[in-house]
Amino acid sequence: EALTALHEKVEQLALSSRYKSEFLANLSHELRTPLNSLLILGKLLADNATGNLTPQQVEYAQTICMAGDDLLKLTNDILDLAKVESGTVTVNLTNERLADVRVYVERAFRQTARDKGVEFRVSMQEGLPVTIRTDLKRLRQILQNLLSNAFKFTQKGVVSFEVSLADHGCMRRRTDAEHV
Repeated sequence: EALTALHEKVEQLALSSRYKSEFLANLSHELRTPLNSLLILGKLLADNATGNLTPQQVEYAQTICMAGDDLLKLTNDILDLAKVESGTVTVNLTNERLADVRVYVERAFRQTARDKGVEFRVSMQEGLPVTIRTDLKRLRQILQNLLSNAFKFTQKGVVSFEVSLADHGCMRRRTDAEHV
């Protein structure tokens, strides 16, 4: 009887987990359409092409855009979580040029650095391979999250993005003294 009850609980948990994953996937899909409309309209307002908005109204529109971007990223993260839980995450490995990764990072965050009034440094160690084998979408997602957090928590000074070979095949943690 205990074994039968245990099997029933396992089936109930699996079903519950599947329903949760389906709900998260559906929710994130349903949120994207109105969010994208909000972002498009917010950008049109922020651009103020007709020049009829006050600076404060333009700032409000920019705030709407930033909040909408944050919400869209959160929605995408929820969808990714649902994919991970359901086992449907696919990895698309390709050879990517490190120089292209550098250009992406610089383009994606240069304006953020200007807006925050902090310096943004991007450096790559000499002798790195020309290409790396990675899932470009996932790599960009990781870089986006890391650098967004770096800018979010840096009020003054410098945000540095450094690419180097790991010591002896494992990551080495830098100390604050090395960043002085």
